[in-house]
Amino acid sequence: MADPVQNLKFSRLSGSSDTFQEMIQHFGVVTVMNADVYDAVDVSTILPPSGEKGNAGSIIHYYTSGAGSSGLRCHLETLKVANVTQEGPTKTVTGGQYSNPLIKFGKSARLEMQDALGNAAAIDALCGGIMESGASASAAATSVGAIHVGEDFVGPKCVIGDTFFINQKTGAQVPAKIVFYQFLPDSIFNLTQDAEGDATVFDMNGDLLTTVIKISDLGGTKSINHGVFYSIVDPAEIAAGATQQ
Repeated sequence: MADPVQNLKFSRLSGSSDTFQEMIQHFGVVTVMNADVYDAVDVSTILPPSGEKGNAGSIIHYYTSGAGSSGLRCHLETLKVANVTQEGPTKTVTGGQYSNPLIKFGKSARLEMQDALGNAAAIDALCGGIMESGASASAAATSVGAIHVGEDFVGPKCVIGDTFFINQKTGAQVPAKIVFYQFLPDSIFNLTQDAEGDATVFDMNGDLLTTVIKISDLGGTKSINHGVFYSIVDPAEIAAGATQQ
């Protein structure tokens, strides 16, 4: 007799791409991301020909399964918050009889993450600490003997997060990727010890740098280089984006 479970082929769940396209019209954010942190590279070096910029899908593919994957520094999976804030404008042109604002230009953005647990590799990659290990770099995380904290700073990192948003129409959890192309950490490590208060959390904050990527134009016939801080991407688009120029 055939196993009846093998005949169960349908449910009310839909494909991820269709669900993402519907969800992004009306969505809720209810949780944090898990994230991989990579050493950032200039996006103009990711795809040939020289000087071309990659789109969001190709850049994520480069880090997660391409040559850039060797630059993985740490994995964040116990975040309490991951907030992105913007400020601006940095310049305002005014004029006319009432000196009304005529042009606004310039924004800055920050990513502020808070981890519930200490993570030696994250402290080394994002907080300016120096992780000393008895093993090679590939096995360093399993052989940590000390973390040293001094006046050191770290360079830009690419942070790629996995999370889900809620589709307001259906209540479904829809996967999404968030890519912060160039995150420049503050390289500050605060260690709070308090027996009476709440458990210590670990802050990993920094600035988001403007990165030029390719975005499709209004007609959908070509791509335009445009500066962005970060992108929210349908995971189904990543493999397709890896082959686009």
